[in-house]
Amino acid sequence: MTSQPPFRLPIRQTDAHKGDFGRVLLVGGSRGMCGSIALSAMAALRTGSGLVSAAVPDRCLETVASFHPCVMTVPLADDGGGRFSLDAAPELASQLRGTGAIGCGPGMTTNPGSIRMVERLMNETDRPRVLDADAINALAMMDWKSRADLGPIVLTPHPGELARITSAAVEDRDGQIAAAKSLARQTGIVVVVKGGPTVVVDCDRAWTNDTGNPGMATAGSGDVLTGVISSMLGQRLSPWEAACLGVWVHGRSGDLASHQRGQPGMTAADILEALPQAVKEAVEP
Repeated sequence: MTSQPPFRLPIRQTDAHKGDFGRVLLVGGSRGMCGSIALSAMAALRTGSGLVSAAVPDRCLETVASFHPCVMTVPLADDGGGRFSLDAAPELASQLRGTGAIGCGPGMTTNPGSIRMVERLMNETDRPRVLDADAINALAMMDWKSRADLGPIVLTPHPGELARITSAAVEDRDGQIAAAKSLARQTGIVVVVKGGPTVVVDCDRAWTNDTGNPGMATAGSGDVLTGVISSMLGQRLSPWEAACLGVWVHGRSGDLASHQRGQPGMTAADILEALPQAVKEAVEP
C-alpha cells in the first residue's frame, strides 16, 4: 500500500497565476559547489513554486544559470574565491522584499561572508526560512537559542550538523531526537532530523516519515530537500506542515526513482526528476 501524505496541497484554480504559488529565494553556492544551490532551486520549481531565484556569489552565476533556464539568478558580492564576501549580506536585503520563503545553506561554506549572510537572515527578516548545511554550521558559531523572536524557521540537519548545535552524539539516534525536541521547545522552530527514518519535531509534536530508501544516501539529496521544504513554505504552508509534507514528498520521490533506477545508481538528479509525480500524489483529491 502506498504511503499517504501527512498534508495536502490545494487544487489549483483555473484563474491562478505564478504569484499565487510562492516566490522562493535560495541562497548558497560557492566555487566547486554550485550544483548544490542549483538542485535546491530546481527542487522548489519541481514542487510547485511559481517563481524561484538563486542568490549566489558572482563567480558562480553562470554555472548556476546554465543548470536550467527556469531558475532566475541573483549575483552577490564575491570574495575573489567564489564565496560570499562581507558585502553580500547587505546586497541580499533588496532581494528579500516580495519573497515568500527563503532557503539558505547548500554549498555555501562557512567563510566570514557566508556567516554574515546567515546572521542577516536570522536578525533582519521575518520571512519563513529553511536553514540547511553550512547555514546550520554557521549557527553553531552564533548566540541565537535564547531569542524569542526568531520567527518561522525550519532546520534540516543531518546527525553531524545537529551535533554541532546540540549535545547529541552522531551515533545516538534517540539522543538526536531528544536534542531536537529540546531545541524546538527552547526556540519555537521546527527541526527535521534527517536519517532513516527522518523525524520532524516542533515544541510539542513529533512525526516520523515512512517514505524514502537507502538509495537517497547520495550527494545532493539534502539540497533537494531544502528546495522542497522552501517551496512548501512559499505556498503558504506552516513550518510544521511544510516540513512534514516536504519530507514526505522528498522520500516518495526517492521511492519512485528507486523503482526506475534501482538504489545503488541513484543520484540527486533522479530524485529531482521524480518530484512532480510525488507532488501530484500530494494534491487534494
